[in-house]
Amino acid sequence: LSYSTQHSIQLSGQTQNSAGTSLGDNQTWSFTTGTEPDTIAPTSQSYSPSDNATNIPTSDNITVTFSEAIASSSVSSTSFKVVDNASVTVSGSYSVDNATVTFTPSASLTPYLKYTVTLTSGITDASGNALQSPPSWSFTTKNGVVQAADSEGMILLSGGKFQMGAVNESESDADTSSNEFPVHTVTLSNRFYILEHEVTVDNYTACVNAGSCTTTGVTYNSKCNYGSSGKGSYPMNCATYTQATDYTTWKTSTGSKTFRLCTEAEWEFATRGGTTTKWWCGDDDCTLTGVAWYDSNSRSGTNAVKQKTANAWGLYDVHGNAWERVTDYYSGSYYSTVSSGVTNPTGPSTGNSRVLRGGGNSSEKKSLRSAKRWYKSPSSVSHSVGFRICADS
Repeated sequence: LSYSTQHSIQLSGQTQNSAGTSLGDNQTWSFTTGTEPDTIAPTSQSYSPSDNATNIPTSDNITVTFSEAIASSSVSSTSFKVVDNASVTVSGSYSVDNATVTFTPSASLTPYLKYTVTLTSGITDASGNALQSPPSWSFTTKNGVVQAADSEGMILLSGGKFQMGAVNESESDADTSSNEFPVHTVTLSNRFYILEHEVTVDNYTACVNAGSCTTTGVTYNSKCNYGSSGKGSYPMNCATYTQATDYTTWKTSTGSKTFRLCTEAEWEFATRGGTTTKWWCGDDDCTLTGVAWYDSNSRSGTNAVKQKTANAWGLYDVHGNAWERVTDYYSGSYYSTVSSGVTNPTGPSTGNSRVLRGGGNSSEKKSLRSAKRWYKSPSSVSHSVGFRICADS
């Protein structure tokens, strides 16, 4: 018989039993056949994040839409599995709304990490039909902070891809310099630590007291902070490149991490904090006085660290206060040599000067831009130059 169809039965009153007795009245009754069993397997129609998606917020959920309603009892960590790049299962909860299934992680995902989602035929519809051609796909989360500042003030960053140079600016712009072009893609493939503030006088004094750092030249004028009363929390300025690296060597000897100066790429990555604007706080409307010490509010000298607003990743004074030494040798044309993209760049192999970043207390605002590059001889000392440290993860 056909499914979902009404059928009638008519029995004549002349119908007789085996003894020849007639039924008498005609008999009629009806019935309807049942619905056709569901034998169609569900399929996945779409999912978010999509396959090979990048720059996914770490707070995002994972959502899959199917061709029909899914049995909630069939969705579990076995049939809907999420793992990181080390195959560690991500814990979370599942919600089923008709044909849509949503996975909500128990905690934020890790920045700049590849995750893989795998569905299995354990997912079924209400009739028990198993998911047809279960998919598997991957996505990568956006760059960011893996671990906030520890007891030493070191922030663990994810590494990742970013655009380096005068992003969204033009060479004809009065604020830019030719050495900030071409803008190029940089990949930092490893996590790294960066100090939330510029190295302070107190930090450096501990190295001096340990006999591992020198004080030669660090008090050459009145704007040098070392030895000045009440300036222990000010940037350690007036130090040479060698004195800065001596400090990192001593820090490493304390046994907590392998410390070093930051590379130029690491510095810009951390300063931008995921932004592509002139300053991490914005473009022309950026209120720099709230985030930086520079010529409009600090021409007389540097100031104590961590007095202004930190960027989105928790770094203070990346704009202004003191120019910051990085490891890279300086070349005005270096970006042209890596215009097609580069992984873990460390700059030219040789040079006479080392790069400075961030701008200083007497710099005009264009020199505080995230892309701004400057340089000095490694042996030079200046009251407007300090340093910040990084460390390997």
